[in-house]
Amino acid sequence: MRQGSLVDCLITEPAEYSKRYLIAPQCDRRTKEGKAIWSEFQAEAAGREVITRDWEDNALQIVEALMRDPDAAPLLRDGQGQDPHFWHDSEMDVDCRYKPDVEHPDRGILVDLKKARSASPRMFAAQSYSLAYDLQMAHYRAGWIDRYGAPPEQCILIAYEWQWPHNISVNVLSPDLIEEGHRRREEAIVAVKRCMESDLWPSWGTVEMDVPRWAHADDPANATDADDLELEGLE
Repeated sequence: MRQGSLVDCLITEPAEYSKRYLIAPQCDRRTKEGKAIWSEFQAEAAGREVITRDWEDNALQIVEALMRDPDAAPLLRDGQGQDPHFWHDSEMDVDCRYKPDVEHPDRGILVDLKKARSASPRMFAAQSYSLAYDLQMAHYRAGWIDRYGAPPEQCILIAYEWQWPHNISVNVLSPDLIEEGHRRREEAIVAVKRCMESDLWPSWGTVEMDVPRWAHADDPANATDADDLELEGLE
């Protein structure tokens, strides 16, 4: 998430970058000289997030890749973003907020950037549903409607990989996925309101863990291949 926020800042709020981030000096903090350098650096940091030079270099490479990608670049240029909007959802009776990465009100396009383990459409779709990106975009869509008076024509997730060569995919959410996101959003709001009223915040509880079905390679009911397991380093 910290890596993703770094890329977001460079793309959507470049003027804020130096106010939020500072590169840590290379020094041996076990030595007297290193301790002095680090102490001076901490005073200079003044609440900014400390990152490494490698992180900054990698993030800049990602920004370069995004801005030369023929599909992603037009969605990131000349938009407006990181402008929070507050509203009251009268149907759910709850106060809401959203802060989009990039909006194009004139084109009806709502865009969010996502760091992904894999930007391949199939793998990213699994990550998106697992992390409820559809719920998030449905919430953003509701905020857009309150802000502009009509729904966006497209809700788009731009996925990029932190590791070189920083593969990218531009994923347009289908109407069915947006509808699913709205359903999950309503369920989440109801659940949160219930927990707030009772002051009880239940976890998963105690369950019995069994052998996962995909562990049996010879199981005819198993249609999972290695990619579905999200294992890294496989050739």
